[in-house]
Amino acid sequence: MITGEQDLTQAVLGATDGEGVDVALDHVGGPTFAACLPATRTDGAVVNIGRLDQAASTVDLDALAHRHLRVAGVSFGFTRPAELGHVIATAGKHLLEAVADERVRPLIDTTLSFDTAAEAAERLRSHQAHGKIILTVP
Repeated sequence: MITGEQDLTQAVLGATDGEGVDVALDHVGGPTFAACLPATRTDGAVVNIGRLDQAASTVDLDALAHRHLRVAGVSFGFTRPAELGHVIATAGKHLLEAVADERVRPLIDTTLSFDTAAEAAERLRSHQAHGKIILTVP
């Protein structure tokens, strides 16, 4: 049986002819963060941005060392105010073009109406969401 984490690694490596991605942006945490390591090219980077699943993760240190990966953690909740402007400017400079041409695509868990925002928040808190939740405004 193939787990979701194995699916992630196989899909990414298949899409890059086995090379892996330059930068893996992990919004989920937990086992998904660990799955990003072998899906990242040699000398690449893995950046944890969110912890929708859980904050704790067990990683294969050989995968980290073998690919000479850089790991970084970013969270707007923990970012110092003096650094936040730089983070946003850098993300805008490097990510917006990739989002516009769909090289980077968000994982959407569900779309709900704005009047169900409390339900959406509970879905996030309970770790049931696997991706972003979109709230539509009437």
